[in-house]
Amino acid sequence: MKKIVILPLFTMESGHHRSSDALMDSIKKLDPAVQCEKVDFLSYVNPAFEKSIAQLYLNWITKVPHLYHTFYQNYFYRKSTILHSVYETLFLEKMEQMLENKQPDLIICTHSFPSFLVSKLKEYGACDIPVINLYTDFFINHLWGRKHIDQHFVPSRDAKEQLIHDGVPEENILITGIVTNDIFLKRKKKKWEQTKHHVLIAGGSLGLGNQLLSIIESADSSQMKYRVLCGSNVQLYKRIASMNSNSIKPLSYITSPEQMNQLYNWADALITKPGGVTVSEALKKKLPIFIHSILPGQEEMNMNFLEPRGLAQRLNPDRPLEEQLLSVLNNPVALVQINMAMNDYLNELRLKKSGETAGHIYHMVLNQAPDRRIQYIDQLFSQLYHSL
Repeated sequence: MKKIVILPLFTMESGHHRSSDALMDSIKKLDPAVQCEKVDFLSYVNPAFEKSIAQLYLNWITKVPHLYHTFYQNYFYRKSTILHSVYETLFLEKMEQMLENKQPDLIICTHSFPSFLVSKLKEYGACDIPVINLYTDFFINHLWGRKHIDQHFVPSRDAKEQLIHDGVPEENILITGIVTNDIFLKRKKKKWEQTKHHVLIAGGSLGLGNQLLSIIESADSSQMKYRVLCGSNVQLYKRIASMNSNSIKPLSYITSPEQMNQLYNWADALITKPGGVTVSEALKKKLPIFIHSILPGQEEMNMNFLEPRGLAQRLNPDRPLEEQLLSVLNNPVALVQINMAMNDYLNELRLKKSGETAGHIYHMVLNQAPDRRIQYIDQLFSQLYHSL
């Protein structure tokens, strides 16, 4: 039985986990005998340490975003030998111990931190397990392992060219986009006789981005219906519920891909932050994407990819919300341009489905195809024997 260990970062819900879950689900559908385990490395080292680091990160990006922006630009967007040395000193031996304990046949990293550590172990000859980087943003920071990673599942042609420039062999790079659950590939049916536009608003899985509250409270709902994903932000949920509006409804935390797909099918547009996985889901549903706020670091870099391509547009806080939405949703030319931009991006992907990515892993990395053929032949001979 083959074993795959998938390494996101933090236990809190994030795009790293959603991509991991989508891929695990596809692998299980392909072969239930493959054992998939998702492990947060920091929790493995020390659960209390993981919680404190996660809280520090959340406070940092929300309360002093300019400082986090500077830190990210200096230590992640550019290669930092200082940060790399600190990570090696503190965590490399712990990562080696964890892998010895788990004994996986394949490692999949959905965050740069575990990718860096595993790549270093392979560089030093302390690990010979195949490793895949599964990127969950539209860019690649300099913490991700590169040359010692066996395969890279990248979000775009630009990311592929970046890795080739960094010395990664082209044959080790596959353009998969950001992996999402395949349920989001099902196109929504065109609506008829709809009097109001439907707009889904997402503040992030943790209910971050409270800047959107002022946007919601100033919205004129005469031509719109809103559903607001509040994540785990209870205060945001209560504030919107207290508005007692028939056109603006809050929704608490949603984990089910099926429920999310129903919401995407209900919506005519999405207002969100530029998180890689949420945006990728909306791209596959062909929903116009409006950005209400941008957290420093990853989201800033994602927006630098999305905006020039016409895949998402920023909302101007100084203009009425519905004026901006209607200028797109009531404009056939604008909608055609958005659809063309999304098609151009999706056509870059060599593998568009999570199931296809799982199949590639199963056959090309785990080398399971011969075993399945042998099993099939054994079954045929068994049937022939019993029929005699």
